[in-house]
Amino acid sequence: MKNNKDLRKAYIQKLLYRLELWFAPWLITIPLLVFVVFFWDWYTRGFSAGSSRFNGELYLALLILIGNLLFGIPFLKTILSYKKKNKQTLFYKT
Repeated sequence: MKNNKDLRKAYIQKLLYRLELWFAPWLITIPLLVFVVFFWDWYTRGFSAGSSRFNGELYLALLILIGNLLFGIPFLKTILSYKKKNKQTLFYKT
């Protein structure tokens, strides 16, 4: 009975890890795209035109970029280190 529970826990852990692998690219690319949109809006409407009314877009863009660097990059490092540590097949039931 205990062995069956251990196998089930290991299988669920593999599924969660696989979900994280599929989620990781979205976690990095979507905030970067939003950063680019806000930064471009600030540059075209605010900086190029000489208007300081659009500095909020710059602050939002920098906030998104800093948040992505603080949380997204360590998330990827954790996934990669786990992948190196556990050299097992994640996509097939063993």
